[in-house]
Amino acid sequence: MKKILILLGIILLLSGCTNIKPSITEYRIVASALKTDNFANACKNKSLKIAQAFSSSSLMSLKMDYVQGESKNFSYSQAHWNESPNHSVTMEIFKEIRDSKLFKNVQISKSRSKNNLNLEINIEDFLQYYSEDLKESYANVVISLTLIDTKTNIVLAAKTFSSKVNVNTLNAYGGTKALNSALSDVLTQNIEWLNGVCK
Repeated sequence: MKKILILLGIILLLSGCTNIKPSITEYRIVASALKTDNFANACKNKSLKIAQAFSSSSLMSLKMDYVQGESKNFSYSQAHWNESPNHSVTMEIFKEIRDSKLFKNVQISKSRSKNNLNLEINIEDFLQYYSEDLKESYANVVISLTLIDTKTNIVLAAKTFSSKVNVNTLNAYGGTKALNSALSDVLTQNIEWLNGVCK
């Protein structure tokens, strides 16, 4: 009886070792640094607060979703975001606007400081798309910005920016690279637009 129990223990131990759970790869959303030369100075005496972005609930999770064909939604099983796209995109916009030095100072929504302007962000699309046969893929980023006067709550300017980038490797890694590239393009458009608003 003792030998049987020892044998069963060894079998259970060995079977436990063979059931290794596949590792999940985490991906980051990071935009390329922008050049910020020759910007307007009309906003340099104003402070800006950037609100947390509005988005669909799927962009508030760590799941890496993609679309196949026209309407099939899936999630990568062995990959996810290290932070939700909603939070990451908000922080990338914050960093790029802060580093542009267009404004006297730039704060995030949690700051208790008073400010002259609010910037609202709406992430309309931030997703990788595959063709029906899974042979082609692209990343699509669509973000709307609304600049609001804090005292009057009047909308001073609003615009939607978009970028579509083809995916080179048809997987989560390729999708992340393309999304980061598309986001960088959108941020370039955002900064140029704000620069124009400040003139």
